[in-house]
Amino acid sequence: MTVPVAACLFGGLALINTAPSGATVAPTAATKALRSSSSGCVKGSGQGYTASTVTLAVTSVAISGGSLTNATIGVPSVQDQDNDWNTVAKSINNAGGAGCRKLVLKFFSVNPIDAAGAQQQCLAIAASKPFMVLDVGALSAVNASNCVPTAKVPFASQYLTPDQLSKYYPYYLQLLGIPAAAIRNSVLGFNQLGYFKQAKGFKKLGLLYDTCNPTLIVAERAALKQAGVPSSKIVEYNLGCPAGQVFTQALLQPAVLSFKNAGVTDVTTAQAGTSAAIFTQVAAQQNYTPQYLLSSDTVALPNASGADAPNDGNLNGAVNVTAQAYGEETAPGFKPAGGTQKCNAIFKGQTTTYKSLDGYEGATCNYLWYVQAILNHASSLKAAALPVALHKVGTVEYSYPYGPVNYTAAPKNAPYGAGYWRPETYVASCKCWHIPNPTWNPPFK
Repeated sequence: MTVPVAACLFGGLALINTAPSGATVAPTAATKALRSSSSGCVKGSGQGYTASTVTLAVTSVAISGGSLTNATIGVPSVQDQDNDWNTVAKSINNAGGAGCRKLVLKFFSVNPIDAAGAQQQCLAIAASKPFMVLDVGALSAVNASNCVPTAKVPFASQYLTPDQLSKYYPYYLQLLGIPAAAIRNSVLGFNQLGYFKQAKGFKKLGLLYDTCNPTLIVAERAALKQAGVPSSKIVEYNLGCPAGQVFTQALLQPAVLSFKNAGVTDVTTAQAGTSAAIFTQVAAQQNYTPQYLLSSDTVALPNASGADAPNDGNLNGAVNVTAQAYGEETAPGFKPAGGTQKCNAIFKGQTTTYKSLDGYEGATCNYLWYVQAILNHASSLKAAALPVALHKVGTVEYSYPYGPVNYTAAPKNAPYGAGYWRPETYVASCKCWHIPNPTWNPPFK
């Protein structure tokens, strides 16, 4: 089955930290990161910026293909997307701007399922010569964004690979952490929570992985070794890299039988597709009910549906250690934290981030706060100075659907941050995720 388009675009998957272990990130940390500057107002002008403005190119998702539209997959209309961005930009401009400059937005509609059309829009965006491009996935999630950094225009997203970040440095900037670090946080988080101990019923771990992104299984194995899980208690199953990264029940059946016959009690994954969701469907058919230990997995997203939806009964009790905030919106009595409260205040009278389609309004807050944090810490607006400025930011408490990110905790001058983590538990009766503890844990050293 294919990955849901909305899940590709907005869901997702990031090491010394300034917050104590187990501490909740205070709203004041986010405020300080967004407002303080180590260099004052950067003077001068250049591509995409003047002494008083910064021009940002923003991609709007415009799904069109057969029966697929923005409405059918749960994505806001292009007009609603543009309005959301403008609302957040206005709030920043009214509060003094970013780096002492007003934000100016230019919108480019992209159909991510039209590869040729997406590439043409990529070229048009690069030719418009903005200061930076902000992309929630319309280009980067479908691997159609490389023309922007090739044109030496900074490009910010949350779907960039380590290879892209390295090859196009410093023009690619990652809003969150990198997937390998998220997997490491997850594995060490499971260990800290006791899931690799006999007291929680653990005997053997089934490790499901594919070879489409080899860095993920490398990170998983290294983290399991650090967690002290002996290789004798790990049963691996390699799914290969199926064409189009399409995972089917036929492909997963041997994996289920392998784990069941080997006495595997707990199942985890080291991949970013829908194989875990399909695995639960086949496992239910085989009367096999392991404890699922997931790492920011696609099945955690609220928009997993249709043929890609997990079997609710089989998934019941699954634990997902995640760097994202999905699950808050369905957790009984959960109170939004500072970043989400701040974003909700910006959209007061319209909706809330929990009710907006796939948390899109929260994403617009987060992307523009990211730009604001960089510009407020920049000593220069040249591309080479942006990762340097990012490293100075510290922790930003983002709005739902993202968790907090500490940019200073990432390697020096890295074009990405280090994500916090917390567990959530799947509850079959409501077909939703609950947050047992709202506290965000800092990334592991």
